[in-house]
Amino acid sequence: MSIFDSITPKELAILAGVVAITLTEGKSATDNNVLGNFFAAVSGSILTIAAQQQNLESLKEKEKQIEDKQKQIEDIQKQINDIKKDL
Repeated sequence: MSIFDSITPKELAILAGVVAITLTEGKSATDNNVLGNFFAAVSGSILTIAAQQQNLESLKEKEKQIEDKQKQIEDIQKQINDIKKDL
C-alpha cells in the first residue's frame, strides 16, 4: 500500500504547501525561482513516466482482451465442429 492511498486530496494539498514554505523560507527570490523550476522539471519527468506507464498497462490489457476473445472464438468453433460431428 502506498502512502498516497491513505491521504486525502486536501491533506496532500496542505502537505505540498507546508513543504513549499519550509523549502523556501529564508531563501532569496532567485534561489526560490531556481528551486521552483527544478521541481517543475522533476514533476514534468514524473508525469511523463506515469503517462507512459499507463500507456503500456493499457496496451497490455488490450492484448489480454484480444487473447481472451481469440480463445472464446476457438472454443465456439470447437463447439460448432462438435455439433456438426453429432449431426
